[in-house]
Amino acid sequence: MSDEIDVRVSLDLDPEAAMGTIQDYDEDTASYVSGAKSAFTEAFTSLRAIHDAKAAVAEDPTLNEAGQLLKVDDFAQRRMIAKVYPLWDTASANLNKNVVGWEKEMTKEVVSKASQMVSGEIRAHMKGLKTGERMAAISQAIRDGDEVVASAVLGAPAMLSGLDDEMKGILLREYHERFNPGLAKRLRAVTAARDLIDGRMGVLKKEVAKAVGTIKIKGNSFEIHGQYSGEITPRQLREKREKSNKPFAV
Repeated sequence: MSDEIDVRVSLDLDPEAAMGTIQDYDEDTASYVSGAKSAFTEAFTSLRAIHDAKAAVAEDPTLNEAGQLLKVDDFAQRRMIAKVYPLWDTASANLNKNVVGWEKEMTKEVVSKASQMVSGEIRAHMKGLKTGERMAAISQAIRDGDEVVASAVLGAPAMLSGLDDEMKGILLREYHERFNPGLAKRLRAVTAARDLIDGRMGVLKKEVAKAVGTIKIKGNSFEIHGQYSGEITPRQLREKREKSNKPFAV
């Protein structure tokens, strides 16, 4: 997390805290998810700036409460549209591109490491087993690091070993996770980062709305109970302003 905790902004958007939720985030994967961290950093910085702007404009004696609210909202929208939202969109797109590409790598065909005769005998043996025994035997070979057996089965059409395409796809993924752990780790990291960016967009928008604020309408019993009867949003203020300006249109 940031050295100085800002309680005005949700911890869900703190860049260090967000990256800390990614189990495979370390020096090996940091560069592959850097776009996500940059997006969170800009969002967190921008939200702090909006809160600071709101505090500053409250001291402007030339603006009433409505004018202050619109000025803060204008600043927030410019900042989010110009910097934050594009960064989040780009991060999501780039991470998803890596996810799609590496998912294909995790299920790509392998080349048999045994001779044609040995590979054929291995596949014939596997085909003679019952379905459950067959899947268990191939999985065990993968876990044991036996590339000869595993690649003999997975380096040929599925039907030759008594598999269907779905079973082979599952086993291919297991194979690549075992024999290419670096790729598997990167894929887990970028998948988690993409889901984090996409999943916290809603939090980001709520935090922007919270930072900008609204005008609270005091209820009839406000002095007694301190309750508000409603609120006026920046959007409603703009609609009222535009309506009031229509008679002045040339």
